[in-house]
Amino acid sequence: MIRAYKILMRPTVGQQAALAQMPRDHCSLHNGALQERRDAYQHASQTTVRYGQQSAQLKEIRAFDPERQGRWSFSSQQALSRCKRGSKRRRKAVGKVARPHRKVRRQRLDHSHKAARDLVREHDFIAHEDLEIRNVSRAPEPKPDSGRPGSFLPNGAASKAGLNRSTNDADWGVFLAILNAKAESAGREVMTVDPRNTSRRCPACGHTAKENRPTQEKFHCVACGHHAHADAVGALNVLRAGLARRETQPA
Repeated sequence: MIRAYKILMRPTVGQQAALAQMPRDHCSLHNGALQERRDAYQHASQTTVRYGQQSAQLKEIRAFDPERQGRWSFSSQQALSRCKRGSKRRRKAVGKVARPHRKVRRQRLDHSHKAARDLVREHDFIAHEDLEIRNVSRAPEPKPDSGRPGSFLPNGAASKAGLNRSTNDADWGVFLAILNAKAESAGREVMTVDPRNTSRRCPACGHTAKENRPTQEKFHCVACGHHAHADAVGALNVLRAGLARRETQPA
């Protein structure tokens, strides 16, 4: 069986120039050898110049013209063989790095399927925030320090980077696609809601203020004193907003 192989090369700028010159030099060398055979056949009583005779001249050609044909001290076949070996080593190294990533990806996908299946099995109605994942992952804008030209104020980039990693790790887009597909198959309803103020609105009295959430985990209403875990408050507000939106939609 005859097989064709495609080998990906990533040469440097200098190597690119050398590789571009190689076929030109080989073409010049080939044309010179061909002309020598023609001249010998036409002007030397139809003498035939053999490959072995011309190959023996390569040593002299390299010594005489080291900057052109002489620069290639090995054959094209040897050069392809070296490239092939190097490419094989690169593919092997890439494979070692890619394998654990593929394993993690499969684990995430499996977790998304199981979590979506459990939600659809246990609930007839599911609400979630309508988040623009690209905006969630976007880097914070720099804040120039007006008092010190050329300096910048803290902009939460470090904590934002952690959030971005969590966002990517969760694969929200993939999970939501799986959830919607399973919910549709099971006859369940999934509703998206506006995420604004869902983590700042008090579920007890309705007071909305950023001061209601003093930390990432704590919710403490400054109006009525209601306190709870911030995630529980956000989830309750999202559910209420989803139910309210469902009531306003036509049957």
